Amino acid sequence: MSNDKISGSDQLPATRDREIATAPLPVGQQTALELLLTGKSIAETARTAGVSRTTIYQWMRNDPVFQAAYNEWHDQLREGSRSRLLLLTEKATDAVEKALEAGDAKMGLQLLKGMGMLRDLPPGPTDPAEVKRMGELQKRRHKSEMERAERLVKAEEMIDRMEI
Repeated sequence: MSNDKISGSDQLPATRDREIATAPLPVGQQTALELLLTGKSIAETARTAGVSRTTIYQWMRNDPVFQAAYNEWHDQLREGSRSRLLLLTEKATDAVEKALEAGDAKMGLQLLKGMGMLRDLPPGPTDPAEVKRMGELQKRRHKSEMERAERLVKAEEMIDRMEI
């Protein structure tokens, strides 16, 4: 029944983070993860791994080691897919170009929409003084956001030091 053990907290002290990051998955969780990664359903994974569906869902929601392994797989899948799509970019561009040259209005419209060319953008100010004022306001907002982010980082660092 050790495969059903659930981590009691989503918030772990900083000192345990390294232990968790390097902890191996128990056999039942490893089996379940491998089945999920091959596309098996939760129900089929639970049957094969010898645990309940609820246990699988609990691992996915509450077990940081299981979540990290599952997330790592998703990241690898996403990066692999992104790489494959980048290799197809030239072919896709050629196909769009051929469709446009053939007079495919639907393709042209989709391209314009995808590029954001058909959005109804409000006109900007036409008075130079107003343009300058808006630019200065935007700079102040950005500076304020950056200062707030710096304060948050410092506060998080202080909290991390207190947990050690």
